[in-house]
Amino acid sequence: MNLKKLYLSGSLLFLLAGLIVISGCSTKKNTFTRRAYHNLTSHYNVYWNGMDQLRQGVKEYQSSIVDNYALILPVYNYGDKTTSGKISQYADIGITKASKAVQKHSMVFNQKEYVKWIDDAYMLIGKSYYYKQDYGMARRTFEFIIKTYNKNEIKYEAMLWLAMSNVQMKDFKRAEPMLDMLQNKITQGEAPERFEMPVNLAYAQFNILQKKYNASVPYLQRAIELNPGTEMKTRCLFILGQIYQLNGDYALATQKYKAVIKRNPSFAMEFNSKINMAQCYDTKSGDKEYILKKLTRMLKDEKNKEVQDQIYYALAQVSLKDFDTLTGINYLALSVSSSKGNNYQKAISALALADLHFAVPNYSLAQAYYDSTMQFLPVTFPNFKEIKRKTSTLTDLVTNLQIIQKEDSLQMLAMLTEDDRNRKIDEMITQIVLEEQRKKLEEIERRENPNLFGTPGSREMPSVAGSREGKWYFYNTTALSNGFSAFARKWGRRKLEDLWFLSNKNLISFDDDMALADTSMMPGDTTGGRNKLAVTDPKKRDFYLKDIPLTPEQMEVSNQRIIDAFYNAGFIYIDGLKDYKNSIESFETLLARFPKNDHEPPSCYELYVLYTDLDNLPKSDYYRNLILNQYHETDYAKLLINPNYYKEIQKQKSQAAKLYEETWLAFNNEQYYMVLHNADQALSEYTSDTALIPRFEYLRAMALGKVEVVDSLVAALQSIVNKYPNHEVRPLAMNVLEYLSTQRNANGDPVAPDPAKSEDPTVKLYSYSPGSIHFFILIVDGSRVDVNALKIKLSDFNNKYFRLGELQVNSLLLDNTREMITVNNFYDAGQALDYYLSIKGNPYVYNKLENVGDFSDFVISVENYPVFYKNKDTDLYGRFFEKNYNPSRVE
Repeated sequence: MNLKKLYLSGSLLFLLAGLIVISGCSTKKNTFTRRAYHNLTSHYNVYWNGMDQLRQGVKEYQSSIVDNYALILPVYNYGDKTTSGKISQYADIGITKASKAVQKHSMVFNQKEYVKWIDDAYMLIGKSYYYKQDYGMARRTFEFIIKTYNKNEIKYEAMLWLAMSNVQMKDFKRAEPMLDMLQNKITQGEAPERFEMPVNLAYAQFNILQKKYNASVPYLQRAIELNPGTEMKTRCLFILGQIYQLNGDYALATQKYKAVIKRNPSFAMEFNSKINMAQCYDTKSGDKEYILKKLTRMLKDEKNKEVQDQIYYALAQVSLKDFDTLTGINYLALSVSSSKGNNYQKAISALALADLHFAVPNYSLAQAYYDSTMQFLPVTFPNFKEIKRKTSTLTDLVTNLQIIQKEDSLQMLAMLTEDDRNRKIDEMITQIVLEEQRKKLEEIERRENPNLFGTPGSREMPSVAGSREGKWYFYNTTALSNGFSAFARKWGRRKLEDLWFLSNKNLISFDDDMALADTSMMPGDTTGGRNKLAVTDPKKRDFYLKDIPLTPEQMEVSNQRIIDAFYNAGFIYIDGLKDYKNSIESFETLLARFPKNDHEPPSCYELYVLYTDLDNLPKSDYYRNLILNQYHETDYAKLLINPNYYKEIQKQKSQAAKLYEETWLAFNNEQYYMVLHNADQALSEYTSDTALIPRFEYLRAMALGKVEVVDSLVAALQSIVNKYPNHEVRPLAMNVLEYLSTQRNANGDPVAPDPAKSEDPTVKLYSYSPGSIHFFILIVDGSRVDVNALKIKLSDFNNKYFRLGELQVNSLLLDNTREMITVNNFYDAGQALDYYLSIKGNPYVYNKLENVGDFSDFVISVENYPVFYKNKDTDLYGRFFEKNYNPSRVE
């Protein structure tokens, strides 16, 4: 009997399943079987698979993100757009699955949804866009959920994610009201309590991204009380420690870091907790010996080898808090030198060194470390622009100081007999060889006994602060090594190898090498090119002999270099660094060493101003009288007599500028005789305005071309070219002359150009249209690159990371050698730039391109595409691209 019932039950279930399969495919009728089928299928066949893919993607993506522990950590770190491509393939699957659930399984009757997984599918779409960092689409999806499902509990989840989307977009004015609304609904019992913890985390993220760190503290504390999970709780404790440390509350910070270490965090978080605890050392209550012992143990630990730069930085902080500046500087130098892959740490260690040397002031060392800082410092670093300005100022200063030092050293060599000169040069070469040997031996010993160097109490610490530059230029290692920065600016940071100066080494064959060797035998060179090597080798005499001023003419040139360098340094000291002492010393040394030089009047006036600012009346009166007695015809004397002299000059310049504006309008209105009249007036009344007079002459020349014969125009333009070789009107005049040389009328006479075209030779080829359809362009040398293989790689990349975009890959010849590969279409500049930033970091696409020669990649609007294809100038469009397409401008 039981077997019979079981058989009947099984048959009924089989029949029911069959009915569901047969009738459940349609969403047009609201029946039990259809609802059951679509609820079951939308959940397990579609939604669950999509959500599982997103979870997997988020897990892999977050494991690849590296936190910058030198900054206050955000609650949520999503990386940037260059790394978001790693999750795109998973997010796209989530969007596809969720969209399929909505399209095939949604059952709406009388404005009511009968499939309970449809709202979850929409949430999956929104979250997928969020993790892809397409926050605009995410925001629109969450807004739709809130509006459509306003009677469903899911709206509160959508409100939370909508607020988070606005936070990540830095649209804080929209984020705050949404978070406040959700918090109120939780407080009033309308929204479930389970949302309180993520809301507090969202508030903390909201404040941290605005650098309102103190405002985030209560939200972090409340989130910790609500137990957000092991990893998030540990992260919140660490962030609290960072904020307390920033505020100088070292006891509380240490307490939080200890709590982090007890929770078995990641290696990076545990290590940085220990480092930060050391930096929280309090000179009044802290145990310095214990901290040093702990950091030394960390320094010797083999697993900390890659992070020794951070340990040295922490040791430096301990020393500096104890006012042991010398030891602190030495540790910072070790931090810079031991830094391997952490460019941020290298930058902040170099910056700390630069600031310490600047405070002394030791401008040469400060400049060297500021220069190193700028090579690694991100543009988002606080006071980046100020640091960049200071670096530029110090670079200008050190350049001039090194000119003085070098020319003085060369002149000193010039004064010696030939034997003494050679003997002195040989001594310098010996010093260089000995120094190289010392460094090699030190490096060997450092490798064999790494723990003997750079630890507290070790027998050797780097002597940075105590290094002496000396007066002799060729003993100055800072001066001799300063060329590295100039090298890096010109060539980039290239690997040390043969033919380093060639980006495309495959173009050079052995035959080419032989040809290069043959060309080294220039007329008059019987050394096979060896002299050229000697000139650049500091261990050869020729390196020093080539610049020694041995003739009166060469000595005069050398002196002028020193004069200009003293003069420039004097202004840099006061204008860029506010250093009165060194500015005065520079100007007075110039006057003492080179009386009656060309810069004497302005130098005397600047000394008058400097001493006046310092309330040193005897000195200021001395230079005032010197100017009035010896240089009474100069503007400086006139300014001393009439304090309003420059105001009157400025008024005159203002009048000249107004007249130029009127002349320009007259030219545009084809009132050419008015142009000639105004230009003649300017040439007679405003001759001192060296900036505007060439412009007046140019307008006058163009007007002559309209009212007189073309020969008058040619003569006037040729006069401008000769008179103003460095003024900006010269290329304009040359453009018109070039045009005239090719344009002839029926009689063979030159034809004057159209005024509008002549006056606007810099008409822009390209226009910026961020809302237009865009393409991604990759241009390669078709003779060196397998274009079909590259197109397949691009298609693979698109299918993996941008499968929803339905992107197409095409190619065509740009010219005889270059092929242009196009990926299209992107709906606006923002989408195109997201693609550009993602693909730039993909080694699968670019790994072989780096080795086969030059290539160009950029995004371009549909309007600019035909202009570029006709023009074919990648450098020109590249400048336009760099100027207009950057993440800060393109949203």
